[in-house]
Amino acid sequence: MNIKSTFIRKRNNNYNVYIEYIDEEGKIRQKSQGKYKNKKDAEKHLIDLKSSINNNKFIISKDIKFVDRCSKFVEENKYSWSVLTTRNRKSLISKHIEKHFGNVLLKDINPTFLQGFVNQIYKEHVTGTADVIYSFVRTVLKESYRLKEINENPCDFIKMPNKKYNSTSDVYTREETKELIEKLEGENIQAPIMLMTILGLRYCEACGLRWQDIDFDNNIVNVNQIIVYLGKEGFIFKDPKTEKSKRALHAPDELMKILKKVKIKQGELQLKGLLKNEYDLICLNAELNPWSNTAIRKTFKRFLKKNNMKTVRLHDLRHTNATMMLLSGTNMKIVSERLGHTDIKLSMNRYSHVIKEMDKKASDNLSNILFK
Repeated sequence: MNIKSTFIRKRNNNYNVYIEYIDEEGKIRQKSQGKYKNKKDAEKHLIDLKSSINNNKFIISKDIKFVDRCSKFVEENKYSWSVLTTRNRKSLISKHIEKHFGNVLLKDINPTFLQGFVNQIYKEHVTGTADVIYSFVRTVLKESYRLKEINENPCDFIKMPNKKYNSTSDVYTREETKELIEKLEGENIQAPIMLMTILGLRYCEACGLRWQDIDFDNNIVNVNQIIVYLGKEGFIFKDPKTEKSKRALHAPDELMKILKKVKIKQGELQLKGLLKNEYDLICLNAELNPWSNTAIRKTFKRFLKKNNMKTVRLHDLRHTNATMMLLSGTNMKIVSERLGHTDIKLSMNRYSHVIKEMDKKASDNLSNILFK
């Protein structure tokens, strides 16, 4: 961009600060940089403007809506992302970015506006969801600043809310977990629900397990891939998000016996020509197809209602697993590794309420030993 001149033009009762430049197409254009009632204020702005130009810090912000800039960012990166990541980013834009930013231009996003947005999303959503939304917004703004589409990155001035991970998750007690295990007997969802409850697997990990991932001789379940349902495009399999998510977990005999029963049943169906199982999956639905996230959530909800059990989210089985491990005395580092967390701090923040309960129990035990 070639800047030709800067000047003040009086129109009606206002003093307008202008910049004249040659755009990418070689055309001479003028753009207003501010409007003032007082001539001295306009002259001050003109001095600042010339200074920023001389120091190579001035850019002409494009009149593009932030929502459109986000969509452009997705289009620019979709070939280096997975199909799922691209879909999730588009969903973020339609569900959250459009709602909060509307027709706001990229150049008009200042720290005050962005701080309001951050405060709002952390108020409306659980911490994990808010983190994902803001991370995407921050990435787009960082890229816009790198490309000199904006004068400064407003994210540099944001104060993040206090993060609490107790949000909306609920867990089963020891008695409720035992009841769940008992009532799962003979149910089609027994295998995936047991894998989530006993090993703390995520849906995509449990339903993506293949028979080749199971070491029956040593009671080890290897998490090597996840399953992703893409609607009309069907199922795809990909590596877990992080290296820590790839893990080998020792499993109790009771869980391995359940898996052996499933393997025997699938073998019988294959001999009869009723099962193909092209993906070599352990967990299949009643139609002998892979489980989608939506289908297993609905089936689990119906199962709980039928058995008059407390309603919890599917992902809460993972939290139940972590809670049971901690209350049974398992070291936090081991809990974190079994869950596939990248950082033990995440586990400590998320299950701080359990640690407090354990601390109280330790105090009570000491009291019983020394004073009773």
